[in-house]
Amino acid sequence: MDRRTVLTGTLAGAAGVVLSGCGLLPGDPPPPHPLLGTLREIRTLLARYEAMISAHPNLAGRLGPIRDNHRAHLATVAKLIGPTASQSPSPAASVAVPPEADAAVRELRDAERDGKQAAIRACLAAKREYAELLGSIAAGRATHQEVLR
Repeated sequence: MDRRTVLTGTLAGAAGVVLSGCGLLPGDPPPPHPLLGTLREIRTLLARYEAMISAHPNLAGRLGPIRDNHRAHLATVAKLIGPTASQSPSPAASVAVPPEADAAVRELRDAERDGKQAAIRACLAAKREYAELLGSIAAGRATHQEVLR
């Protein structure tokens, strides 16, 4: 292979990288942190618990420890993400709360089920450094789902 062929191939490859927008240029924003989706899900779930406890104070003893567990997960994930965690959008301020306590608990149980599935998917797709945390979150949500039966 001659020098011209190598040089042409190198330049074509470099142009492809630049045109693909892969983030190698100094002004490109970094890709989003892989835990941002999990952070948003935890915030949403935590907001639901806060709303349910506020609307049904008689459930505070049952729901409070689970809510506190989600707070701990939120703190851990936010710490791993770093300063950009505070820039991530929070859930909508309004959470619909069923008037009956049993219906509220059922909704939370369903939210835990959905959250468990999301955490499992995130765990399976995560880098090794985050898989243990995401697996722990998934296991916690599975336990919460059972506690809410």
